[in-house]
Amino acid sequence: MKTNRILIIAEKPSVARDLAKVVKAHNSHRGYFDGDTHIVTWAIGHLVTLPEPHQINPKWKTWSFTQLPMLPTQWPLVASSRTIDQYEVVRKLLGDCDSVICATDAGREGELIFRYIYELAGCQKPVKRLWISSLTRQAIETGLSKLRDSSEFDNLADAARARSRADWLVGMNLSRAYALKSQEQLFVGRVQTPTLAMIVERDIKIRDFVTEEYETIEAQFAAGTEYKATYLGEQDEIKKPMSTAKEKRFAIKSEEILQVLKRVREGRHEILSMDAKKNVTPPPLLYDLTDLQRNANLIYAFSANYTLELAQSLYEKHKLISYPRTGSQHLSVSVAQTLPEIVKAIRAPYEELIENFTGSAPLGKRFVDDTQVTDHHAIIPTGKQGPHRSLSADESKIYDLICRRILSAWQPDYVTEVTNLLTACDQKDIFKSTGTVISQIGWKKLAVASRERSAQALLPAGLAPGLSVKLISAKAKAKKTEPPPHLNDASLLSLMETAGKNISDLELARAMKDSGLGTPATRANIIETLLARN
Repeated sequence: MKTNRILIIAEKPSVARDLAKVVKAHNSHRGYFDGDTHIVTWAIGHLVTLPEPHQINPKWKTWSFTQLPMLPTQWPLVASSRTIDQYEVVRKLLGDCDSVICATDAGREGELIFRYIYELAGCQKPVKRLWISSLTRQAIETGLSKLRDSSEFDNLADAARARSRADWLVGMNLSRAYALKSQEQLFVGRVQTPTLAMIVERDIKIRDFVTEEYETIEAQFAAGTEYKATYLGEQDEIKKPMSTAKEKRFAIKSEEILQVLKRVREGRHEILSMDAKKNVTPPPLLYDLTDLQRNANLIYAFSANYTLELAQSLYEKHKLISYPRTGSQHLSVSVAQTLPEIVKAIRAPYEELIENFTGSAPLGKRFVDDTQVTDHHAIIPTGKQGPHRSLSADESKIYDLICRRILSAWQPDYVTEVTNLLTACDQKDIFKSTGTVISQIGWKKLAVASRERSAQALLPAGLAPGLSVKLISAKAKAKKTEPPPHLNDASLLSLMETAGKNISDLELARAMKDSGLGTPATRANIIETLLARN
């Protein structure tokens, strides 16, 4: 082994290969690459973990309520039996090098992976941190030229240890307690169990839902052209404002509905009021992982975990996007300065959707805010040039979503005009119609789910209060109440992200504020774990 050399520890072999190319570590060995100045090795996920209970205290090998709760006074570490060979490679290299660069994923879990290896190996060598959000050659070279002191990330490492130990305490103790109580193997987790509880709660609501059948009245009026309307009730019984009132429900075949239909068919009809409101929707924030997973599920029915796999491939293998396991939807000022080049690189397929667009104007604080960027900024394309023929069809779909979202940031608002029209029969029985006109498509031109949408007036032109209209038809329509829908990946991710908002205990609610269940990086795995454990 040569002296005065630097050991770089990456999180995965694929990243290690990229780093090795940059530092000219071209010699390949079992478990590492080596060059004149640098050695590059890798973890395979968690090479080092917290031990099983009996490895901490032999008494805890016996499953008994008398041994609970298990509360370690020390937290030893053990090498994972599945990857012990690679750990031994890394341990030996740590002993032979002069200094270390931590190049695991730039986030809480990546920090923990490195710290656990470093601590179990008993290493005392000086450590620098490589903190990058892209795996392009330029990003790696820039990151290596601006290495940060490892002590800057001590708080992040402490947070990671706290999470790891909390998972152990909850999982080991409560899984045993429930297993002893139920006499079957049950898994209890700090995040997975509350997530499961939300699914169970929804399923109970669906199971216990009692369908109610009812009737409403629907009418067809004409004022030049025809329009539909729904019966709200008699004017003096409708809560103000009437424009927000819902359809009136009648018991099936009730006498009351027959009386209303008789009045409506014999009466005189006119426009009572019109209430027009402009709705302005600005371009959406940039993608964090949860929002990307939610959108991919809604549009393509991709699972959260599959979307993460695709995004991870776009990041690691193809170098086309920035670090995907982020919880931020904003960019830092410094990253925002690189956007003109990125836009120039990705805009070609979208030219027809972004007319009169340069992408060079600086974005405002809605998108660029250093205070909203913690570990990583929002997911954006890297601007890597060249054809992307090696992408799979599904990778292309995710990359397309990310490109469209960043380009949307410069587009005009999406503007609609919603008109609520009230039609009265003899100034007594009130019907409501709603019409929506898209007055500016704006950024929605780039939205995948809305590409086929076009502006369409649902109400005739020329309507005004006091105008007489003709009744074409009025009839009862049978309906029934529907249970809430089953959760899918998109709705479950939203519930996990906002968990705690409806907690009545104020202290617990404050503790969970802006936290939710899990992190953007772990939510998909939690869902997959629940599925795997049946």
